[in-house]
Amino acid sequence: MECYEFLRDHSKCTQALILIMLLNMVAVGFAQAELTTAGQSALEKNAQNQSVSGKVTDTDGAALPGVNVIEKGTANGTITDMDGNYSVRISSENVILVYSYVGYISKEILVGTQTVIDVSLEADITSLSEVIVVGYGTMKKSDLTGSTVSADIESFRESPNVNIMQSLQGSVPGVTIGQTNTTTGEPSIEVRGVSTLNGNNDVLIIVDGFIFSGRFGDINPADVKSVEILKDASSKAIYGAQAANGVILVTTKSGNYKRKPTFTYSGSVATSSPTVNANLLRRDQFLQKVRDLEWIDSYTVESGYTEENPAWDIYSSDMTPPLVRGFEDGSDFDWYDQLTRPALITSHTFGATGGSDEIKYYLSAGYTDNKGFIKGDDYTRWTIRLSLDAKLSNWLTIGTNSSYTFTDFSGDAPNINQIVRTSPLVEPYDQDGNLIINPVGDVNTNPLLPITNDDLEKRNRFVGNFYALANIPGVDGLTYRINFGNNLVFSRSFGSSIYGGGQTGSAFKNNAYQFEQTLDNIVNYTKEFGPHSVNATFVYGWNTAEYERTSSTGEGYSDLDLSYNNLALAENQRIQSSAWDESLLYQMARVAYNYENRYIFTATVRRDGYSAFSANNKSAIFPSIGLGWAISEEPFMAMPQISYLKLRASYGENGNRALRYSSLAVVEAGGGSNYVFGDGSATSVGRSVSSLENKDLKWEKTLGYNFGLDFSLFNDRISGNVEYYDSRTRDLLWTQALPELSGFRNITTNLGELQNRGFEMFIKGTPVANTNFTWDISVSYYKNNNKVVSLLGEDLDGDGKEDDLIGSNLFIGESIGTIYSYQTDGLWQVNEERPDGFEPGSYRVIDQNNDGQISPENDRIILGRREPAFQLGIQNTLTYKQFSFRFFINSIQGGKDGYLRENHADGGYNTKGNATNANWFDFYNYWSPVRPDAEYSNPWVGSPVSGSARRFVQRNFVRLQDISLSYSFKDDLAQRLGLGSLKLFVSGKTC
Repeated sequence: MECYEFLRDHSKCTQALILIMLLNMVAVGFAQAELTTAGQSALEKNAQNQSVSGKVTDTDGAALPGVNVIEKGTANGTITDMDGNYSVRISSENVILVYSYVGYISKEILVGTQTVIDVSLEADITSLSEVIVVGYGTMKKSDLTGSTVSADIESFRESPNVNIMQSLQGSVPGVTIGQTNTTTGEPSIEVRGVSTLNGNNDVLIIVDGFIFSGRFGDINPADVKSVEILKDASSKAIYGAQAANGVILVTTKSGNYKRKPTFTYSGSVATSSPTVNANLLRRDQFLQKVRDLEWIDSYTVESGYTEENPAWDIYSSDMTPPLVRGFEDGSDFDWYDQLTRPALITSHTFGATGGSDEIKYYLSAGYTDNKGFIKGDDYTRWTIRLSLDAKLSNWLTIGTNSSYTFTDFSGDAPNINQIVRTSPLVEPYDQDGNLIINPVGDVNTNPLLPITNDDLEKRNRFVGNFYALANIPGVDGLTYRINFGNNLVFSRSFGSSIYGGGQTGSAFKNNAYQFEQTLDNIVNYTKEFGPHSVNATFVYGWNTAEYERTSSTGEGYSDLDLSYNNLALAENQRIQSSAWDESLLYQMARVAYNYENRYIFTATVRRDGYSAFSANNKSAIFPSIGLGWAISEEPFMAMPQISYLKLRASYGENGNRALRYSSLAVVEAGGGSNYVFGDGSATSVGRSVSSLENKDLKWEKTLGYNFGLDFSLFNDRISGNVEYYDSRTRDLLWTQALPELSGFRNITTNLGELQNRGFEMFIKGTPVANTNFTWDISVSYYKNNNKVVSLLGEDLDGDGKEDDLIGSNLFIGESIGTIYSYQTDGLWQVNEERPDGFEPGSYRVIDQNNDGQISPENDRIILGRREPAFQLGIQNTLTYKQFSFRFFINSIQGGKDGYLRENHADGGYNTKGNATNANWFDFYNYWSPVRPDAEYSNPWVGSPVSGSARRFVQRNFVRLQDISLSYSFKDDLAQRLGLGSLKLFVSGKTC
């Protein structure tokens, strides 16, 4: 269902965010105070016992203030002062003191007879040495020069997410994840804005190093180990022609060598419903609505149309005969309740992992059943995944990462718009229990009809990825890896309807398959010599894809007892088929150099060739360069407050592929190509050219700069990064309209330039870290400005400026999501003097040039944009002993005039009769003389711009999006139950 926002005003949203942060701090303050009090009580209780004192320093001898010194297993403890000194009383000589500090490795010491214990803690550099996937390999986080981010999917493991992308909503700066309205929908994904007009808008998905053309919904979230996003042009350049819209690298789980078999199970049951308790108009409300629409006759003129006219009755309205009969029969049917239900999501995942000295494995099987809010909106998924690696010798390893996904989309769901529009005065069934085809008596059919259809839609996806990795003997650090991937999808879509084909019965069968292959040859050389470190990667590979579909339909059945299983019984039969294929050839070289972990250099060049492009521009080259300076490693930056500080700068180019066959002259057969050769001859099937060839069609290229700062402060207690980027897309792929005289409608060509410029920030910290209680918080912020820089380059009106493409809603200097429309200022009332054609209840359109007329040429203006001003996410994790409480706050704000959308509930009611017979939600505050301050115009009254004037509102929101509470049982209890670990949790999600 659509997300409902509860805050619209920008200032209110800002106040709400501040309030939430203050509540966070107050709550943690109480918790910390409670822990401190508990510690003091313990000290008082044990005052007569042994005292231990000492000093805590780092490995360089610098004092560490604020270190927790706790008697293990109790709340008794203290913290070091500003000079690193501490003193604590303990209960006995046999206790163990635990020394812990954020950013340092904890240390445990048995006291014994010691009264003075000085401790040196080592810095935990895990965050700097963390290895993340960067494409065709991995890199240490400290060696990155581009903008690559690892998503925090662990914080959302307990959320009821069927799709792994739901775990990224609002939590990754620079990445925008949309919502879905159905169980089978895939969320839209944007990485740093939209960078194309007619090109491919999809992000590139890489799963375990292989191109993945499927749905994220085909991947079981429980199988995902990590998700990395390549955002800037430099880091994306390794994927060249496919990377302009961003790259998402998904790594699935694998086994471990020398580990005994471990079996895991994860199960959850979740239910959901709309956040707003929506209700349709019931009988009395509906009849009042009819009176309001008939206000000219149903209310008296003398009262100013505010008092009911006793001479008017319902029979004088435009209600259809079925509605009149329902009125007489007292009908009051709740269509919304009949066709909706509480949504239910059930998930189970079984896993087995382990390994010996030579083999490691991971095997999982998952089942997900998702029943949507609308009846018939069902989705079922079965997944099996196998990861297997085998060391055949000390220099050769082979493996596979293969999966099978079966998805079942069977079942037709009613259209929500049909449900909403159907009047409560009509019933779905007649007296004999049969469905009424057109219960309202107009063209709208019964919303229950789709539920009766026999619908089968199933998809099988087989992914077989295999590799061999050889450590070249005699050359230390040189490896060769070959990847060979297969991706095969079989789809079946069958259906039949006794009400189809104009109620003569219809049935169809669609069979399709798609097959992809990928072959990568990867040579990598890694070498460290003294202060120098070099990592070089070379890739040569290809990717091919082919698709074919066969469809058969039939209409006019005497009976449909055999459903879609015998289409030959149809009186009218049709057969269709289609197919396509494409191929991509590429080479890539990347070199990364590091000197003393201070100066970092990365250079990449990739060459792509793609079958869809013209002969003159079949291939293109995409270079990039990145520089990094770890300032904190310099001797002059020896500051204890700064743990790590690195500046980054990068430049790169990425490409966007043209749509399939767009550069070629496409020949079509049938339809308008048929001809008659000779008098009296039968019609023959012919062929004709449907599109023009463009031999000079070029690659769409995005050139971008990125500047970043990575930091870690106060012994890693606070860390994060900030990014600024500026990218421009040139030679935009564009479908250019052609004059009708040419015989063709359009041609694909290159024109114009787009710009995306933005700022990102991510900060995480640990305000509280004690033995029993910790609080971790992270804040992500993202702002992107999209702008059309140029289009056709024409100045036909001679004003000295390049012309906009108003018909395509493209304006120089404005964003792609610009809203160009009439500006409204309330609603026209009954007794107001109105311009010609504007009726009471219509939108009052502002006459921008004050000429007394409303025209699209002179009175439309830029009202704002659909894109938001910024996005903000706040993740909190509070842990107390075995309890963990997580909540994530997501916010999108439009600023002054951003994040706008039409809020126009009365679309489609262009006549009084349509509006009279239709139903709608009870929160639709439409105009009538008795409601002059309504939000919406009268749903049928006309005006010269009734189809264009709209009410736009900001969709600003702040919402508690994800929340979970979990309890991890102690290891000894789990072991007594025969389990390695056991955790129970409850979670919720709003959208």
